[in-house]
Amino acid sequence: MPTVIDDTIDVAFSPDGQPVSFVWQRFLYTVTGQPQAYFRRLPPWWHGGSPSKRIDQELWRVTAVRDGSPEQHNEHLYDLCHASDGWQLSLSWE
Repeated sequence: MPTVIDDTIDVAFSPDGQPVSFVWQRFLYTVTGQPQAYFRRLPPWWHGGSPSKRIDQELWRVTAVRDGSPEQHNEHLYDLCHASDGWQLSLSWE
């Protein structure tokens, strides 16, 4: 079951544009698996949202571990969301 987080994060990317790490609540999380990119359609403005300059929202599903943790026991699945004002940690999958 996913847990909604929606916190602002800083994301570091590889030269080919894939996330390699992110900082959440002052802790560095390192991506350990192959990130999966996907897009979701934003709701149209007439459904009550404010007008957006984009139609789709970029998301990455990553497996990551917090630095300083034993790697195999503390891996979690996260959804990183590219919002209009930066990156957000959208979901944590348990």
